[in-house]
Amino acid sequence: MARPSLRFLARATALSVLVAALVPSAGAAQEPPPGMQRSGPRIDAGGFSLAVDNPTFVVPADHVFKAVFEIVDRTEDGQVHPEITTIARFLNLHARHDVPDDHVLAAAVVHGGGFPALLNDEAHAARYDGAPNPTRALVEDLIANGVEIVLCGQTAGGRQLRQEELIPGVTVALSAMTALNYFQTQGYQFNPW
Repeated sequence: MARPSLRFLARATALSVLVAALVPSAGAAQEPPPGMQRSGPRIDAGGFSLAVDNPTFVVPADHVFKAVFEIVDRTEDGQVHPEITTIARFLNLHARHDVPDDHVLAAAVVHGGGFPALLNDEAHAARYDGAPNPTRALVEDLIANGVEIVLCGQTAGGRQLRQEELIPGVTVALSAMTALNYFQTQGYQFNPW
């Protein structure tokens, strides 16, 4: 029997913690935890963050955060893709704590089962029982805020996707491996979740 990868275990653990933090218990009120901001200030379509008063791990003010995220998993039908929401969180939590926008850069490389998050509503509806893409507004907001979102050309070809089926601004690379390599040579650090 194959053992799960460390990356899979890290994602599963992070997702479990996130769900536990966000899903109220049966008798709990539907109010967010104290200090939680549901979205913004940079990405309005999603990306909650919590205030952290006086963090003891302090990054120098001139540091530029450059993260590349790999989106490979398919999400539940009708749900906003949680890994894409993480990119919004990355931007929002730094903006909320006064890190200048030009010091927080992000890119996403999407392949495998993650591709439906990049479909326009018409293409998504054609492939998924008439349902619009629940992640479309978030992807559009990310692109509008300078996030580079790249689809693997091997994934696109294997699923017979055409550029006009994608959300405007999504680009297609030769492969996910090509794009991940490029971003890392440009100083983007791989973010594992």
